[in-house]
Amino acid sequence: MLSLLRDSIKGRMIVILLLSSVVPLALIGSMSYYSFHSFMENKLKHGINENVKKELVSLDNILKNMNFASQQLALDKTITSRIQEYLTTDDQIRKTDILLLVQDRMSLINYTSPYAGVLALVDAKDNHAFIQSYPIMDKITMFDNPLLLEANGVSYFAPHRSTDKYNNDNTEVFSIVRKVNDFDTNSSFYVYTESNFNTLKRLFENVQYGEPVKHLLLDAKNRIVFSEDRTNFPLYAQFKMEDQISDDLRFIASSEQGWKIAVIMKGDAFQKEINSWLGKFVTVGLFTLLLSLLLAYICWRTVYRPLHVFRREIEWVGDNPSYRPQKWLRLREFDEVLGRFYAMKERVFDLLKEIERREKARSNVEVEKLRHQINPHFIHNTLNTVQVIAKMNKQNEIVKLITHFTRILHYNLGKEGTHVRVQEEVDNINDYMALQSIRYSHQFEVQMEVDPSTLDVLIPRFVLQPLVENAIYHGFRNQDGTISVRIEPHTGGGITMCVSDNGEGMSEERLQSLLEEKHPDSRSVGMGIGLSFVHRLIQAYYGESSGLRIESKLGVGTAITIEIWTGKGGEQP
Repeated sequence: MLSLLRDSIKGRMIVILLLSSVVPLALIGSMSYYSFHSFMENKLKHGINENVKKELVSLDNILKNMNFASQQLALDKTITSRIQEYLTTDDQIRKTDILLLVQDRMSLINYTSPYAGVLALVDAKDNHAFIQSYPIMDKITMFDNPLLLEANGVSYFAPHRSTDKYNNDNTEVFSIVRKVNDFDTNSSFYVYTESNFNTLKRLFENVQYGEPVKHLLLDAKNRIVFSEDRTNFPLYAQFKMEDQISDDLRFIASSEQGWKIAVIMKGDAFQKEINSWLGKFVTVGLFTLLLSLLLAYICWRTVYRPLHVFRREIEWVGDNPSYRPQKWLRLREFDEVLGRFYAMKERVFDLLKEIERREKARSNVEVEKLRHQINPHFIHNTLNTVQVIAKMNKQNEIVKLITHFTRILHYNLGKEGTHVRVQEEVDNINDYMALQSIRYSHQFEVQMEVDPSTLDVLIPRFVLQPLVENAIYHGFRNQDGTISVRIEPHTGGGITMCVSDNGEGMSEERLQSLLEEKHPDSRSVGMGIGLSFVHRLIQAYYGESSGLRIESKLGVGTAITIEIWTGKGGEQP
């Protein structure tokens, strides 16, 4: 890779332009990144610490406001005496009057206290609420809630589910519990005060400086009594200011009474603003690099591209010697050289076409030479058959035999051309089979299935008879059987010819030997034209990828298939 950049014009241009852009950009970027990172880290930490302190002050004010609301019921002698009377009297009318009086005071407290929600008076004996400002649960388990603080006989509880009877959303609220004792009547009750439903939502900001945070409330012993992330920070677990396992950021503020607010932020929170700056910087950097690459591309088009075009043209001539449109560079010096190259290329292509024409003509001559070779033994055997028949004085059979034999010789030695219609090839097969049925004593049936649409299609002369002859000599071996000749259109635009028999079949090794010209199993019989000749004939007209396809199973039979394409000039498309 280094050698390519060092030893080429294109590589050197790219390196010089990139260095002139990247080095100043890297220096400026590193300095600004360090300054920006330091500023963002200090700013974010300081801002979150201030927010935590504000939330602490807000929560302290909420608790004080709720405490004040409870004091209006617990420390007012008039109200407490009425409540004690309510608990001790059996006069239902008097109880109703006291109930209405206390509920009016509760309504006034709710109206004047912005954070007060449910107010309830709870019997200390059975925790049953006997007077409340809103419908609540019949029994209140106040002391099962997580305790935030206990001071001066008042218990402050961290957020928990509201006792409101219609709290279907499981809204969490703060609550305080104050116990009121009457030593004269030896009775006591609790003043239970909840914050309203919006208190918790307005108190904690779950997104600070664009980053999500989780809030925790800790008691004086640093136990978690409220958690917005109970998976990682379960209730009543001991909170550690620094956790070596976790990489989150922790901010904490303590109240005068000892309880605390903690804010947990993901460890990568500082990276948001830095990543935003990096995105802008990378955008500018990429633009600069793209500009450098554009300049390098312009230089390359001016100097290097013509050399590349020369190389591609030379490679094309060597790898694919066919016609290709001429490509001009619109640069006078290079176009002059290209013009001379194209002239030389045209001359080379003309010479190649002439050589190809001569080779094809020689191939056609060899094919014609093979076609006119007839095994003399066939003529000798046929004449012997004529002689035997003549001795038996069967004149009609002699005429029939000579007629079929004459047609076969005429078809084989015909000069009409290299290709014939399918109809002519089928007629020749019929003559051949008639001749063989007279000559051999065993019976074999020939079934012809020829699609009428294929009768006028041109095919190479003498391709079917060797296939039928192979079925007779190698398939049956003097046994009875059936030969099937099927000719039908091919979906690819030609025809398919298949000759099959139900004879002995043959092994895979023998199948291959039939197509080998010099193998003993490929010796000619009958007319002297073997399968190897047909195979080479098909390949001569349709290319090396064509030929015979033979399928055979021992004891089942053999099928030989030829696919003939009917494109222009009879060549395969």
